[in-house]
Amino acid sequence: MQLNSVFPYKMEKKQEELRHLTELVLGISVKTPKDFEMLQQQILLKTGQQLSLSTLKRFWGYVDKDNVDYKVRVTTLDILAVFVGFQNWVSFCQTNLEEGDESGNLAYRNLYLKELSVGSHVIIRWMPDRIVTMRYEGDDLLTVVESIGSKLRPGDTCHCQHIVENTPLTLFSLVRDGELIGNYICGKEHGVAFSVRK
Repeated sequence: MQLNSVFPYKMEKKQEELRHLTELVLGISVKTPKDFEMLQQQILLKTGQQLSLSTLKRFWGYVDKDNVDYKVRVTTLDILAVFVGFQNWVSFCQTNLEEGDESGNLAYRNLYLKELSVGSHVIIRWMPDRIVTMRYEGDDLLTVVESIGSKLRPGDTCHCQHIVENTPLTLFSLVRDGELIGNYICGKEHGVAFSVRK
């Protein structure tokens, strides 16, 4: 891949950033076999693409740590980039390889719903003009209170553990009028912004 050959040093940093952002989106640090299984399931759920456990473990350095010849496939990087909200690996690199930005630090705000008080309101915004207000019911359960420009409706319930700003948000097990609808992705292309009102 051209980006890898032109910017080998930066590509290592970009891969590290991709691992870090993947963990932010997942909501956990990936360290154990169970973590890798959860990551594999969430990637399949969010992207429709399958990555093997061995591929994920190699990319995280969990196995083959001393294999200096290991090179990650671009298809793997593409799938992970889509998982964290980018079009592909090249898009991820171009978005983050900004002039003067050598730090590699990611400043994505996080919200872990378990830290909220029951009854708190979470306001989610995404392009072009979607605004959804949800009430936290406890145990990762949210109820839609108000929906502007979105297909979500007041009274819908869903589950969510973790929100990362500027990345897509998946609401799991959406229920409407007692019927399970499935999962719902907010901000698929440009990610979401959030605020909390108590």
